[in-house]
Amino acid sequence: MKILSINLWFDKYGHKTLAQLKAFRSFGFETYAATVIEEDKTLKCEIYKVDDDITTVASDVIEREAFGAAYFGAFRYLFDYAAENDFDIIYMRRLMSKIMYAGPHFKHLKDHCRIVYEIPTFPFDVPSNKLYALRDKMEMFAYRRVRKHISVTSCCLYQHGRPDDDWLLFENGIDISNYTVHEAPPLDSDSCVITMLMIANMQSWHRSERILHAMKDYKGPHKLKLIVASPKSREYSQMQELAGSIGLADMIDFNGFLQISEINRIAEGCHLAVGQLSGSEYGVMETHAIKHKDYCGLGLPMFSTCTDTSFPDDYPYYYFLRDTDADIDLDHIIRWYEDIRKNHPGYRREMYEYAQEKLQYNGYVQDILDRLQSGTSAF
Repeated sequence: MKILSINLWFDKYGHKTLAQLKAFRSFGFETYAATVIEEDKTLKCEIYKVDDDITTVASDVIEREAFGAAYFGAFRYLFDYAAENDFDIIYMRRLMSKIMYAGPHFKHLKDHCRIVYEIPTFPFDVPSNKLYALRDKMEMFAYRRVRKHISVTSCCLYQHGRPDDDWLLFENGIDISNYTVHEAPPLDSDSCVITMLMIANMQSWHRSERILHAMKDYKGPHKLKLIVASPKSREYSQMQELAGSIGLADMIDFNGFLQISEINRIAEGCHLAVGQLSGSEYGVMETHAIKHKDYCGLGLPMFSTCTDTSFPDDYPYYYFLRDTDADIDLDHIIRWYEDIRKNHPGYRREMYEYAQEKLQYNGYVQDILDRLQSGTSAF
């Protein structure tokens, strides 16, 4: 059996896609990935075979057109490739507004293979940015038009509940082989620098800037350092400007996008991790953030203003800031971390083992296959 995973933002979410495909490989699937790369005047469609290495097996270049119309051709190319090469499953990560261009091709694709559509963040919680809100509404309008052609919709949900019992609730999963267990870095005096890691794909509703205000307000004895790994965006630039304006520029390393292998190396020298900091005014009260699973695999205790159902309420290495709109008290969080080092000296190994057992994607693959099988006797 063969699966093709289509992820238009492969550069940002590649390690997640590869974790999913490795899980499908463990079930005997021949696995492929596809993406669309925007260049100056063209769209470049790339299809890769994912084995021990990633090999480009097909590509096409499509001239850009007004209003994104070239995406009609991009999806036609990807879907035709899938039909002509006898794929059993097409697994699409959320297309957002691009689903408008893919929609006309869904019926043709359905005649050749089963379609799984993943929505990692369900757009019930309207973001403050009106453009994002409009994009979400466009996506769900188009989704309702093509829903009859989709075999399984897998979805991470927030507090509004499941909108459709036919949807398969899932959480993001990782590939534990991406992470290494390191010894915790020293923290043997008040003069030590506490180093925090923040992996982010910054959007306005993520409220990443809250960590900067917390660092500015910190009154404890330690020096602080923040390492940011995030694709560049408007919010990324705004955070850089804010760091300079409040006098924190020397305390923060802005790295842009980093591969998970580089993050794994950096994490060896980190103490804490900054989780999702969305405030309740944005409606985001629960999360299944992939970065929280990254942190767990890296052995970094984390703090967040959102409940993460990947972790039980008594999980000792996830600090839940219950008052989501209050200032973040780093003095208290660092004391919490110091207690972890004292009471759980093997915490990094424990976190890694939890991620290995609970946070990989394999269990969700089984759920998807079960749902596909229940929908048809042919699969």
